[in-house]
Amino acid sequence: MTVLLLTLRVLHIGFGVFWVGAVVFLNTLLGPSIMAAGPAGMKVMMELRRRQYVHSLLGAGAVTILSGMGLVWIDSRGFQPEWFRSHFGMAISTGMLVATIAWLLGLLVVHPTSGEMVALGAELELAASDEARAAIGQRMETARGRLIRYGAITMILMLVSVVTMAIARYV
Repeated sequence: MTVLLLTLRVLHIGFGVFWVGAVVFLNTLLGPSIMAAGPAGMKVMMELRRRQYVHSLLGAGAVTILSGMGLVWIDSRGFQPEWFRSHFGMAISTGMLVATIAWLLGLLVVHPTSGEMVALGAELELAASDEARAAIGQRMETARGRLIRYGAITMILMLVSVVTMAIARYV
């Protein structure tokens, strides 16, 4: 059991640090820089898409969540209800729920929206008329707003999850 516990902790903490750090970096530094770069920023977005950046975040999140569930299973002795009623269990469960919601937002909103932005950028390059370019620009602006809004929500949820789990032993 010790080897399993240590393996799950290393996976949970290692992938969790990468996942949260990469999302915070994306939302606070990289994303705003891409937007400030204008049309040149679209090339960066396309390259991130090509390199599967969002897929790697979703994969790291999945490993983090699944290993965390394994740790909860061990700690709660097979998901015993008493554990979940303890302050520690409630804090860890809250962090786990919030992280799962953040992951689902990434999967269901952020990932498709980033793909939409890249597709619209490619469309914009091929648009012949000013009218077509304006219509595409409007759709891009809508998608960008959604990406910024849900990216920020996801980041905040992840930070809440980290704080909740970090203080769980002390509540």
